[in-house]
Amino acid sequence: MKRSNLVFSVFSILLFIGCGSSAGVDPHLSLEEQQEITDVNLVGKWKIRRTSIGSISGKTAVSTANCSIDAIEFFDDRSYVLEVSTAETAGDTISKIYRGKYDLDFVVNNNEPSLNKIVLMDADYLSGTNFPAIGSVATIDEINLSSEEVSFRIELGQSTVDFCITGAAISLEGDKEEKLEPEATEDSNHVKIQQEWRLIDLTAAVQGSSQVNETSQDICLFLEGDYYDRCYNEETDEFLDDCPQPVSSTLLMSGYGTFLFTYFDANGSAISTNNGEWRWRTDTTLPYSSFMVKGADEDSFEEGNTTIDVISITDTTMTLEELYVDTNEAGESMNVTLRYSFQLASLPYQDVSCDFDL
Repeated sequence: MKRSNLVFSVFSILLFIGCGSSAGVDPHLSLEEQQEITDVNLVGKWKIRRTSIGSISGKTAVSTANCSIDAIEFFDDRSYVLEVSTAETAGDTISKIYRGKYDLDFVVNNNEPSLNKIVLMDADYLSGTNFPAIGSVATIDEINLSSEEVSFRIELGQSTVDFCITGAAISLEGDKEEKLEPEATEDSNHVKIQQEWRLIDLTAAVQGSSQVNETSQDICLFLEGDYYDRCYNEETDEFLDDCPQPVSSTLLMSGYGTFLFTYFDANGSAISTNNGEWRWRTDTTLPYSSFMVKGADEDSFEEGNTTIDVISITDTTMTLEELYVDTNEAGESMNVTLRYSFQLASLPYQDVSCDFDL
């Protein structure tokens, strides 16, 4: 089975960053009122404007040290997703995603409240009485935010040293993407799907000339695929020592058309991600019943050529189904149906115990 199809053909999130000044806001509003408006403008998907590199004063740079800031999405539960990338000597680009909690600092000058700073923290961050001086993942200041545009300065923090060179602050600009289906009702699949879901089961049904209705439990194969991608060294034909195995995975679905698979080790730490974009199909009999996906390395949904059907969604569970055509070792064409079962990521869950056959 193809690895690409196993993760919604590698179902690529993301976005970009925001926060704000009092531009367009009544300066006589209370701090609480301005904070509410700022949160509304901030939440969403922001993408960096890709212009010339190196003009800090002109706010057109897109990289900090060896990393480019590609996108950020802010969620209304004070979580975020930050996507950065770096170019290898061979010309290839490697992306990395950081997830966690964000916190906001407001100041009042001449009786006018404004957003002063955003700190991007790790996932275990708890907001307290003392606002952090710097963010463990990133610190954002010099913020100008409206409902459509943002400009700011960002400096990556200590938690990114595994991938980026830190200590250099740069100024950037971005644009807010349009929200998908803004008129959708609260009881629609579109609204219900916008959660973080934990994968709890994956079934593959195969139909072919010599394999008919063969059904198997494949959640361990799903997790094994991530382990193989991270830990297998093609040059040595060996697996890396002490490379953590995943025991669970979640799927984050955004109202701005992004998705993110995150894989966790036995300690509950995120060890890898797969991201992409999704859009509802408009040629279905029932609205919000089928959607297309494309991976981060695919230019269009047509190139991704992957459709996911929504079998059911409740407040706590979701079932999705994917159908694709594959070829077995004998060269026979097979119809493969993948059925993904999810529950809300916040609910109790027993990690999967997989014995990877590598």
